[in-house]
Amino acid sequence: MSGTEDTSVAASVVVAEEGNQENNADVIAAATAAKLSGETDVPAAPPQLSPRFHPEESVAYITVSDPVQHTEGIKGKFTMYRVAYDPPPPAADADVVAAGEVTVGNAGGATNRALFPYATSVNRRYSDFSWLFEHLHKERPGAIVPPLPEKQQASRFSESFIEERRFHLEIFLRRVVRNPELIDTECLLVFLGGGDAEFKKAKRGGSFGAAAVGSPRSASDSRDDEYDDGAESPNEQENSGTLVGKGKERLIHKKAGIKKWIKERKTNMQGTLVRSPDDAVFEEATHFVSALEAGLKRVEAQASAMVRRERDVSSCLLEFGLGCDALAHVDDTIGGGGNDARGGTGEDDGGGEEEEEAEGSSGSGVAQTFCLVGKTAVALWALSMEHHERELRRFAEPLRDHLKMVHVAKVALVKRNNRRITYSTCLNAVDSKKASLHRYRITPGQEGKAVGVESSLSRAEQSVVAARANYEEVSARVLREVDRFRRENAVAMYATMADFARMQKEHADRVSEAWGALVPLVENVDAARLEGTSFVQAAETMRQGGRSSRSVVAAGG
Repeated sequence: MSGTEDTSVAASVVVAEEGNQENNADVIAAATAAKLSGETDVPAAPPQLSPRFHPEESVAYITVSDPVQHTEGIKGKFTMYRVAYDPPPPAADADVVAAGEVTVGNAGGATNRALFPYATSVNRRYSDFSWLFEHLHKERPGAIVPPLPEKQQASRFSESFIEERRFHLEIFLRRVVRNPELIDTECLLVFLGGGDAEFKKAKRGGSFGAAAVGSPRSASDSRDDEYDDGAESPNEQENSGTLVGKGKERLIHKKAGIKKWIKERKTNMQGTLVRSPDDAVFEEATHFVSALEAGLKRVEAQASAMVRRERDVSSCLLEFGLGCDALAHVDDTIGGGGNDARGGTGEDDGGGEEEEEAEGSSGSGVAQTFCLVGKTAVALWALSMEHHERELRRFAEPLRDHLKMVHVAKVALVKRNNRRITYSTCLNAVDSKKASLHRYRITPGQEGKAVGVESSLSRAEQSVVAARANYEEVSARVLREVDRFRRENAVAMYATMADFARMQKEHADRVSEAWGALVPLVENVDAARLEGTSFVQAAETMRQGGRSSRSVVAAGG
C-alpha cells in the first residue's frame, strides 16, 4: 500500500475510535483487515457518541471535599468529609439538551434532574456512606449499587489514603446520583439534604423522608426483612411504643427472620421454585455477567503482572545504566587516566570538559560506548517509571473498578433470585396451610383449630400477593439495570482498552526514539581507540625510571 493509503486507513481507525460505541469495534476490525489485504474502501463510523473515561463527570456538581480529622471520646479518631450538592441551573441543562450534546453521562438513561431546588452542604464520615450503601440495597432491591472503597486499618489517617478514599467516595456518590433507579431514594435524599438531627434519627432506625409523613411505598420499595407469615398482635402494637415493647418487637422480628431464612433455604434445596416466562432471559443475563467476571479476572491478573514487570524492567534499566557508567570510567585508573593520557594538562581549559561530555568523545572507544549506553538506559528508566505510573493509574486501577462493577451487577441478579425464593416460599406456605385446613375440617373434633388456620391462611395469601408484586417489580428493575450496565460498562471498558493501546504505542515510540538516537552515536565511536599508556609501556617506563634512580645513587656515592 502507498503512504496515502496508509494515512487513510489510520484516519479511518481514528474515526472509528471516536465514533459510536456500538459500531467502532467492527469498524476497527474492518480497517485492520483492509490494511492487511490492501483494500482502501474502509467503512467509517458516524461520530455520534464520544467515549469519556469518567462518565461521572456528568454530575460533577456533587463533590466530596475538605477531609477533617475529629476525635470522639473513647471511639478514637475519624475523618469527616464535606458533601456538597450544587446542581447547574435548569436553563443550562435545557441549553445543553437543545444543542443536541450526547455524552456517556446521559446516553445510558441516567437522569440529571435536580434533587433539591437549592444547594446543600453536609458533613459525613465513612460510616455514613456505609449506611447509605446498605439502605440503597434495602430500598431498591435489584438496583446496581456502586461499590464503596474498601476499609483499611493501617495508615488510615495518612494524607495519601485520605485523599484516595475521598476520591472514591466522590465517585461512589456520583454513580448513585447517575443511577435512575437510585436517584429518588429516601435514604439518598436524607443523606444529601438532611440536617444532623434528621440524619442521626434516620441512622438510629427512625422513619425519614416520605416515610416520615406516612406516604405509601410501592411493592418495589419493600425492605428485605418485611416478609413474614404472621401479623402483629394487638398486645404487640400496644407495647411497641415502650422500651420493653421495642425490645420485644426486635426479638420477634429476629425470630421471624430466622424462621423465614430456614423456610427459604428449605425451598431452595427442594428446588420447588416458581417459574416465570422470563427465567430464560435471567439465566442468559447471569451467564453473561459470570463470563464477563471470569474474563475480567483473568485480564486484571495479567494486567497487574504486566505493571509489576514494567516496574522491574525500570529498576533493571537503572542498575544497567549505573553499571555501564561505572565501566566507562575503568580506563581512568590506567596510566593516570583521563586528560593526562590524552595529552592534556589536567587543568580546566574553560569548558573543555562540558564539550567532551556533550560530544561523547572522552575516554577509549569502549568507554565512550558504555557511557552513551548508560546515559540512554538511565533516561529510559525515567520513561519506564513514568509509563509504569500511567499503567497503574489508567489501566490496572480501572480494570479493578470494572471488576467491582461486575460484582455489584451479580449482586443485583442475586436479589432477584432471593425474591423468587421468597415468593416460592410464600406459595408453599399457602399450599401447606390449605392442606392443614382441609385436614382439620374433615377430622371430627378439630373444627376449632380450623378457625385459627383460616386466619393464618388469609395472612399467608396476603403475603403471597405482596411477595409476587415485589418479585415482579424487582425482576423488571434488574432487567433495566443489567441493560444499563451493559451499555455503560461497554463504553467504559472500551475507553480503558483504547487508552491502554495508545499508552503502549506512545511508550514504544519514545523507547524506539531513544535507542534510535543512540545507534548512530555508538557507530561513530572508534572501537580500537584506547586511552592511557599501555601496560607494556608503563612497565618499560618503570624500568627506565628504576635504572635512572640507581645511576643517580651510584654517582652520588
